[in-house]
Amino acid sequence: MYTVVTPEMYGKFKPELKQMFQLRHRVFRERLGWDVHSVNGEERDQFDSLNPVYILASDEQQDIVGCWRLLPTTGPNMLADVFPSLMDGRAAINSPTIWECSRFAVDCSGHRENNLAAVASITYELFMGLASFCVPRDISGVVTVYDVRIGRLMNRVGIKPDWKTSTRRIDDTLALAGYFSINETNIARASSGAIDGSVLWRTDLTENSTHV
Repeated sequence: MYTVVTPEMYGKFKPELKQMFQLRHRVFRERLGWDVHSVNGEERDQFDSLNPVYILASDEQQDIVGCWRLLPTTGPNMLADVFPSLMDGRAAINSPTIWECSRFAVDCSGHRENNLAAVASITYELFMGLASFCVPRDISGVVTVYDVRIGRLMNRVGIKPDWKTSTRRIDDTLALAGYFSINETNIARASSGAIDGSVLWRTDLTENSTHV
């Protein structure tokens, strides 16, 4: 199940957002050892102060198990301001119809058994949440920085970039940037690529967290 949290909804979803920041701390700081800013077990950066939209995925117990952050490319964003070198010399994207996705994280570690199928299912669910936000607002696509493992997961559920950059090493991660159209064709392709054709909670994972 996914939830789209826009800035005016922050107060209503305060507990869920707290879980999201805790999830990011577990994934980015504790598991990956990234030099990110965490306070009291919650990870935030400067882009969280810009009133982003958050896509949250929850499990059957209503625990937050996945998240994605959305910001317009017409303002500050990670690709333009932190990772411009990934663009292979292209100009920074600045368009009201293209937004940036960042801080993608999935964490299934609170469950007894985990496998790649559950991570793929949550990835698909987050994409559906992304589409539900973008389509009625005439947002035609998103650009994002992601690593090669996330690329394999997105491909597994039929989410494929229109274009992608070359791969570069950022710290211990092989990362690239890509553009993903949000349209009926890609939504249908993602739907048909979902495991068993539906979003199901799976508990046979070999990896219990992933990130961007």
